[in-house]
Amino acid sequence: MRFAAFTTVAASAGEATNAAGFLDNLRQQAVLAEELGFEAIWLGEHHFTPFGVGDLPNPILLGADLAARTSRIRIGQMANIATWWHPIRLAEDLAMLDNMSGGRLEVGFGRGIWPYEGPQFHPNADPRKDAENRELFQETVEIVRKIWGDEYFDHHGTNYTFPVSDTVFSHPSVVPDPAWHDGDHVTRLRVTPRPYQQPHPPLWMTVSTDRSVTTAAQMGLKACYWQPPPLRIRQRMEIYAEARTNREGRPYALGEDQAVMRSTYVAPSMEEARRDAEAGIMSAFIFNDPFRGRQVFTNPDEELDPEVKLDWDFLEPRTLLVGSPDNVAEKIHELREVCNLDCLLVEFAHSGLPQAKILRNLENFATRVMPRFAD
Repeated sequence: MRFAAFTTVAASAGEATNAAGFLDNLRQQAVLAEELGFEAIWLGEHHFTPFGVGDLPNPILLGADLAARTSRIRIGQMANIATWWHPIRLAEDLAMLDNMSGGRLEVGFGRGIWPYEGPQFHPNADPRKDAENRELFQETVEIVRKIWGDEYFDHHGTNYTFPVSDTVFSHPSVVPDPAWHDGDHVTRLRVTPRPYQQPHPPLWMTVSTDRSVTTAAQMGLKACYWQPPPLRIRQRMEIYAEARTNREGRPYALGEDQAVMRSTYVAPSMEEARRDAEAGIMSAFIFNDPFRGRQVFTNPDEELDPEVKLDWDFLEPRTLLVGSPDNVAEKIHELREVCNLDCLLVEFAHSGLPQAKILRNLENFATRVMPRFAD
């Protein structure tokens, strides 16, 4: 199996009280993750956190910092929220990071779920405007791929048109070239640099519904799940495999091009793990009820009673990797058996944990769990 580390600045804060301290802790965590043999470190994107615990507004910029301090670990974005970015800047910045890291970039795209974030960047980024948000997401990703796929590109869509009308360029050194201009009129744009990896870095999408799973497959994007229990993940992996098979014209295996992210804490016992990590882990989950919808926590054909609380006792057996090394390994074995899982993202840092325990969690997982899956 392949194991990657996932975090956000807020969760990785430790005892830090300002942005500089948050970032120093995260740097230390990333360097340790590489030393311990994690394949990648993935970074989330968030803005405008109203609780004073730190945002991660630009995981591309932070990825460049981490790439400069490491040499092997891949630098992942899970996710760049595509609806919040101008597509040309997104393509340029990601290509820069891919070159700066020597081809270690993994790109993840998301649509965004928070109503207070999206509209600040683009009117159609509001997740409450479902059709407009999905259209903006697909158009943005399409433009990024066009930019990376051809030396010159043009685009005419609902949200963006490139080049904009009446774009002109005149210079004595310009040699006539119908590939990008007609006289002084620019007909196509050239965007540099090109990505280091060709034709481009691996492309992922965060998914949480049957519809988003189908969208990812139809767009040829790898899929990453977070909350669902194993049986629901398997069902959605089957949906993905069927849609991707139809797109590619070849059979896609269960689990192929897909990953699962899990909130993880490894301690000598379940009691110690719960004592250390419950508050931090639950602080992340409570914000996803009802924003993502309760269906993400259910098994197929399961209906939750409205009075069911998404508390530790409900979530731990379904969607958490916590407890002793034996507890955690057993849950991973279940994911492998049920879902044919090949790639696991380990969310190792949780709000309120001191830095020493965050680092110990990383080390415990790498030394006491990962070796069991070396074959």
